[in-house]
Amino acid sequence: MFLEKVNRNNNGEERMQTMDVMAKLISSKNLQNFIDENDDVLQLPDLPQYLAELCQRKDMPQNKLFFEADIEKSLGYQIFKGRRRLSRDNALKIALVLKLDVQETQRLLTVSMNSQLYPFVPRDAAILYCLHHGADYMETQESLYDLGMTVLGDDAK
Repeated sequence: MFLEKVNRNNNGEERMQTMDVMAKLISSKNLQNFIDENDDVLQLPDLPQYLAELCQRKDMPQNKLFFEADIEKSLGYQIFKGRRRLSRDNALKIALVLKLDVQETQRLLTVSMNSQLYPFVPRDAAILYCLHHGADYMETQESLYDLGMTVLGDDAK
């Protein structure tokens, strides 16, 4: 997990670190009390709103994002309206097109209820490498293909 010493949300407010929350959870005597006392940090942002904010921040219209990420337009709009689930591969395609860094990509995966990239999984390691080195969507696809790995979205077709 990639953590900063002080992590801030999109509004610039400090937020608890994963290890801080984990320590509080483990030391808690009562699970319900822990949940009640930490309700504000246990909530994930709304995915459609989060995606819209990412697009706005990166100055990327939705239809252009869908085209560049090779996501069918009708599926993309359903995801942005919260009617369909964002698959892990589509989340990664969006991250690459929006040029998110590793930490932002891991956050998108979490918000979309997908597992984060794990460096001990070869395909995940390749994607992490590409993200870290600023590779775009097509460069990442080429790297995966050249390494004999499943390209993004190939398992969904």
